[in-house]
Amino acid sequence: MKKLTISNPRKNWVISELSSLLEEWELWQKDVEQIEDHPFNSNTQSEVFADGEENMEKHSILQMKTITFLDNNIDGHWFINGRADNSCDRTDLRLNFRVNHRLQELREIHASLSYALVTDSFWKQKGKEMIDKIADKSPEVALDIVAGYLKNPMASDE
Repeated sequence: MKKLTISNPRKNWVISELSSLLEEWELWQKDVEQIEDHPFNSNTQSEVFADGEENMEKHSILQMKTITFLDNNIDGHWFINGRADNSCDRTDLRLNFRVNHRLQELREIHASLSYALVTDSFWKQKGKEMIDKIADKSPEVALDIVAGYLKNPMASDE
């Protein structure tokens, strides 16, 4: 299993965006709970079509938007692919089950991010921020800033 790693140097932004996506999924879950069965041809279509093609499309778009964000910003996530990269997107299930599965995965990823590794680009960005903070300071003030940073480099990131 790959280690969960934030690949974007803007860690706070990644966490904030994932929180927004999680909220969007929670709203989608409420919408899905209200879906009344749509008519479908049981001879040619499976029961999942009772959710309505427009709802299935909306779900697919939200799912693709989420996985694109995760792929671009978080390595080692298990959204849709599961922890063993064995693609577990069950399109044969009704949306209420699928949304619950996606929400569970997103909540787990979100809760794990504070413990995720960060890439070198993150640390380089943090170093640049520290240099910018001490650039115009006196040596004594600069040393205090550097000492505080070395004690807790994540303090300004929280």
